[in-house]
Amino acid sequence: MILVLTGPECSGKSTLAAQLHAHLDWPLLPELARAYLDDRHAQSGIYCYRPSDLLNLASMQTRAEAMKCNKGDAILDTDLLTLIVWWQEKFGPVPRQLSSQWQCQAMRRYLLCKPDMPWQPDPQRENPSDRDRLYALYEAELSNRGCKYSICEGNEQARLAQALTAIKSVD
Repeated sequence: MILVLTGPECSGKSTLAAQLHAHLDWPLLPELARAYLDDRHAQSGIYCYRPSDLLNLASMQTRAEAMKCNKGDAILDTDLLTLIVWWQEKFGPVPRQLSSQWQCQAMRRYLLCKPDMPWQPDPQRENPSDRDRLYALYEAELSNRGCKYSICEGNEQARLAQALTAIKSVD
């Protein structure tokens, strides 16, 4: 099973991904955008991204998934869905290249993380007061695309329990 953590900024995706990795001992693919934007910042002093950056990240994501997910179970700390939501938020309609990559990806199960935890400032984060609206966009995208997903909310222990229940329900 490919398990993807998704949702708006600062909604506990990386924390839950690490917990699941430790609990299940499945391979973990960390969020690629974080390292990419850190490199961009080191080179240029800015964190903002352009359409070409999102297309590069989509290609990187596809390649990384092919290597990480080729042996069965894996945990992804975000995937192309995040890039699609970012694109729509910043640039409008999703380009054909990104839509094609979406349609070619392997089946997966999503854990949609609710932004019901305190905001943690981070230079890469942009939306401290808009997380509920963004959460609704993620949920709408998952529904519109026919993705199987479960919602994880509450404290860290509750989220882990919900995630493990969702995984067991797939078996």
